[in-house]
Amino acid sequence: MSWSFRTLIVTTADAPLARSIAVTLSPEGGKQMWIAGLSADGSEPATHFVSTGAISPEFAVLMPSQTWEQDENGTWTMTDSVPGDAAMLHGLCVAAGMTVTLQDIEAVFTASDVTEQEPGVALTRLGLVAVQGEAI
Repeated sequence: MSWSFRTLIVTTADAPLARSIAVTLSPEGGKQMWIAGLSADGSEPATHFVSTGAISPEFAVLMPSQTWEQDENGTWTMTDSVPGDAAMLHGLCVAAGMTVTLQDIEAVFTASDVTEQEPGVALTRLGLVAVQGEAI
């Protein structure tokens, strides 16, 4: 299986848990996830955090994902979604020694925006920009 490109956007409230899960399951790769802050106008405080790039197949199948299409008027419509496998992710986290509830993971999944869109497209769709000085 090949690696999959994803743009993963989480709320500021969910970022600590998302980072913890990433570092628990992928100690090296997880360190660089959700460090770029976002907001509606690029000023602090960040309301969201983004990670973008290739993720391994075993993690790609666990993550929720949405597919969006833009019509000729510029309106975005979700055309497909995959809920992810919160229960499997929870089991992996617990097996790795992390204390987290299934409900916590489900809440992060529900509030996340995970797509195959390039980050610029996803940020524009959501009305977000990088916080000044942040690199995506």
